[in-house]
Amino acid sequence: MNLFRFVFICYCISLPLLSSAAPHKPEYSAPIKVTILVDDAYPPYSYQINGELYGIYVDIVKQAARLLSHEYQVNLQAVPWKRGVSSMASGDAMALMPPYIHIKKRPYIWPYSIPLQEEVVVAFCNQGITLKNLPHVTPEKVLNIGINAGYIILDESLMEAQKQGLIQLWENKSTRSNIEKLARGRIDCYVNDRLSTLLGINKMSQITPNLSTSNIVEDKIVMRRTAHIGYLKGFEEKYPFKQDFILKMDAALRQVIDNAAAAEE
Repeated sequence: MNLFRFVFICYCISLPLLSSAAPHKPEYSAPIKVTILVDDAYPPYSYQINGELYGIYVDIVKQAARLLSHEYQVNLQAVPWKRGVSSMASGDAMALMPPYIHIKKRPYIWPYSIPLQEEVVVAFCNQGITLKNLPHVTPEKVLNIGINAGYIILDESLMEAQKQGLIQLWENKSTRSNIEKLARGRIDCYVNDRLSTLLGINKMSQITPNLSTSNIVEDKIVMRRTAHIGYLKGFEEKYPFKQDFILKMDAALRQVIDNAAAAEE
């Protein structure tokens, strides 16, 4: 047997072995399961009652998820906001809803979905107290400001006032707990989304009529921000479908939002 024939036979024999040993592109059974962590105490946008998630953003994402159901099975998992942010920071979660865009302060979240909606963040204060002139005017005392745990919602003037020790931040579990502390005078102001706070004040008046909220007034607009689904930066080996999901979820969200806007016209 000549050398060429011998090498050719060895090559043909080795082909099945090489083929079986070669790495394959991973295949996933459809639909692929995707979990999005959702703030469980942010009405009317996302909140949990008896284990069920409700809210404006929940409805939008559920409608978008139905458009993707042949490829992705989307699970919305309710969590306390601070835990959700922590899960993203540790790489234990792929997506979180509904963060504002904070690229420098949350470098582990990127990219963000298309905007779900614009929110207006305002300061509600007890009468006689204002944050409008900070940090240029020194208040008579250090002002106690309530925020929801894990939220980054101060503008430059309030951040500077915090640096100068003019205000002190207190993180509380929920909108309800902040409003209750504001009504009781335990904090001077509360910074949060306007609609969420107004609904919370109205509900507090109904369920706790002996606790007056009449002293609470809107003081200033702190910022306007859009809410999104935030995705974990990197970790492509753990979530190899992530980029495809992001693109398709954005397209589905755009369709749902556009249809809603057209229906309102």
